[in-house]
Amino acid sequence: MPHWIDDMKFSVQVGDKAESKYDAQGNRIETKFDRLQTRMKELTGFDVDETIHMESKPKYYNFSLLLDVMPLVNKRWHVTGGFFWGNEKIADAIVSRDDMTTMLAVGMYNNMYTKAMNNQPFVTINSNDIYNDALAEKLTRYGRMKYSIGDMKATGEPCYVEPDESGLIKAVAIANKLKPYIGVGYDGRLGRAEEGWKIGFDAGVLFYGGVPHIYTDRTIENVTTDEITGEKHYTFTKKRVDMARDVINYKKNIKTKMSIIKAMPVFPVLNVKITKTIF
Repeated sequence: MPHWIDDMKFSVQVGDKAESKYDAQGNRIETKFDRLQTRMKELTGFDVDETIHMESKPKYYNFSLLLDVMPLVNKRWHVTGGFFWGNEKIADAIVSRDDMTTMLAVGMYNNMYTKAMNNQPFVTINSNDIYNDALAEKLTRYGRMKYSIGDMKATGEPCYVEPDESGLIKAVAIANKLKPYIGVGYDGRLGRAEEGWKIGFDAGVLFYGGVPHIYTDRTIENVTTDEITGEKHYTFTKKRVDMARDVINYKKNIKTKMSIIKAMPVFPVLNVKITKTIF
């Protein structure tokens, strides 16, 4: 399988507001992100892009054991059956190198946002807690920075992803290692004057045993309340989610790609071969 890079786009969202808006004339309407972009430059020193790109790379490696059955007298047509055995991880996706600084800035901002929500110091220097009420108030008012990929099928709640501890957003596609195959083929002489040379083709389908799993980590907000003080404590944890099975209402920038993946329980295969009889 040839390797290539496929690009997917994700748009940032701040709090519960859309990342970008335009009026009927196509003019940009200011959003939370627009106001926060300048603030992020001041806080982190990095420019934050509105859209990030994830580079998806298919990775197919297979060993096959196939049996040809030739039912016709001329032995040119054959039916093929067998299986392919290959790697479990058939593709992965990771944020592009150009968007690494955006991921770093978003991760730094979300760390500060969590501390602001919990009334914690932003940093401690020589046992002195550094906290700024005005900055904390702005952060909590802005909201957390994240990327929406769709809605959870079970609950209908939005499904968000954001940079992990290494500053990356990643996804991986997993399929069965064993894949049954069935197809038909034809072998004929390459030319009348080409003795011993043959050209042939095989066309069939590879059975993946169901839709491949597309795993990524979504962010979940957890809120606990102190029974004595009544104060709320916020934590943000990661949970693995299967985008192909657990998520619906995909954002338009990934909807087409997810539709292709969901059509992959049966994968078409076409082989063309040229052979030479040596003895």
